[in-house]
Amino acid sequence: MTSAKIAALGTTRKMLGFSRRTVEVEFDNATVADVLRQLPTLDGRTLYDNLVCDGRLRGDFAVVVDGLSLKADQLNRRLQGGEEVVTMAILRHLHGG
Repeated sequence: MTSAKIAALGTTRKMLGFSRRTVEVEFDNATVADVLRQLPTLDGRTLYDNLVCDGRLRGDFAVVVDGLSLKADQLNRRLQGGEEVVTMAILRHLHGG
């Protein structure tokens, strides 16, 4: 069994209804995507459903594992256990005059 410490910031905290929690994944060699699939959101979906499109992390969200920001196609990164996984929305600045 693999565990991960989840920290949800901003929008993802509102989706999940919590800011910090430890999650147990029922099988070894779990991936970041597996953890996101096990996190139910308040709208009845999962965090994976809300943050991922076509198997890639949406551009307006970020997932950070032990301080390392994952690229959109790195959700299949394997977890060893005990990692901190931080989820958050990315704020984009609009330029204008």
